[in-house]
Amino acid sequence: MESSLCQPDERKSCGACCGLYNFQDHSRATLHSLLQKRTWLFKSNPDKLEIEFLRRQLKELEQPPPLLKDIYNCEFLGFIDENHKKVGCLLHPTLHQGIDLRQYSFYGSELCAGHFCLSYTHLTEIEKLAVREALDDWYLYGLVITDLDVVKEFFREVQACLGDCMRPEKFRKERVRQALSAFFALKENWPFAAKENRLGKYYFSQGEYQIARMEYEKRWQIKPSRFDKILISFSSDFTSAQELAEAELIIAEKIDAFLKTYQNS
Repeated sequence: MESSLCQPDERKSCGACCGLYNFQDHSRATLHSLLQKRTWLFKSNPDKLEIEFLRRQLKELEQPPPLLKDIYNCEFLGFIDENHKKVGCLLHPTLHQGIDLRQYSFYGSELCAGHFCLSYTHLTEIEKLAVREALDDWYLYGLVITDLDVVKEFFREVQACLGDCMRPEKFRKERVRQALSAFFALKENWPFAAKENRLGKYYFSQGEYQIARMEYEKRWQIKPSRFDKILISFSSDFTSAQELAEAELIIAEKIDAFLKTYQNS
């Protein structure tokens, strides 16, 4: 069973590959406002074939500085549905009676059409299914489906406790979906997230990016957390061992709540 990750259904989609989160301020409110402005400007243009004029207008929109200049923030990423639930390419042929305008984008039609993210390759079918079933909004869905560590570490923890693989039919149940969504929501609302220049496990400095590490022994003389990869992917920045312990408890409680719901469903 093949999984569509970019446009899985009518309730959400992902625009991460188009640079959606590649801003120093990549909060939901900031990105929603930017996408709205792009969409309005694109739709209000009387002749969308005047693409260079439109491109200049889109680039002149006020937006936050990028996290990494080497990642292109496509100006043609916007909302592609009337209810603003789905992000996508405003040049896509499905929006223009089959005419493919992606040739005017930075990457061009061939690269845009043929690109598959790492999640498409490295997530298993049940991992993809779980994320698709649990999340129904473009912002959190895009953050989670492109975060291999968060998804895979959650599955590793849960399946180790179960002593078995998770079953696809379980994710059709509303209570299971809600419990999984509550865990993934931590990625957006994590109380210990670094304030600047972080996106998941990556931190950015002077135009370059590095993978963050937690110096447990050096800072607090303790062993690495069992949730190390999850904590790093949540962009964690702790000031004390007590904060770390509080963070571990939050994650453990969400995982335990999921396990109880899953087993009782």
